[in-house]
Amino acid sequence: MLIRPIDPANMKGLAGRRIEDLSRFLDHSSGLFRADIPDFASAVLLSANANGDRIPDIGYVGAQSYVKKLLEGNSNVDFASKVRAQDSEFDRAAAAGFAIAAEGHPVCELVETEVSLPGFRNRIAISYYRLICPMNFAGKRLLINLSLPTPYCPISRQPERDKGYLVLN
Repeated sequence: MLIRPIDPANMKGLAGRRIEDLSRFLDHSSGLFRADIPDFASAVLLSANANGDRIPDIGYVGAQSYVKKLLEGNSNVDFASKVRAQDSEFDRAAAAGFAIAAEGHPVCELVETEVSLPGFRNRIAISYYRLICPMNFAGKRLLINLSLPTPYCPISRQPERDKGYLVLN
């Protein structure tokens, strides 16, 4: 697993543009929760109690979230459990960004890993962009996370979602 910082402006494709839109919105709103948050249906809200050992408690998972797709295996394969089974340090590596965001610093990263699936000879490369930012909701500090597959990730094909986004923007 490889996690590296990346500037939202350097992210490729529609996923990069969507994350850049949310990043810009959060900068302009000073991290205050508002009803017009871009891509809120694809976001995840988490506890700001993040210590870097594990991913913080999840409070809300957007219905169109990539995280939801991975957790529930909506891509016909439960990639999250496959990655966890093959990389015992996955949670700790993924949790580091949440701990930084909990300290008040936005985190934007490219996450890359590979999984071996039963019946396949080759490993499948999984890569996604993620933005983790602190947010204030009714006086309570939360973290908002938007994770989206990169254009070259094999499970990034979301034609209906992408078409809808382009029409709106």
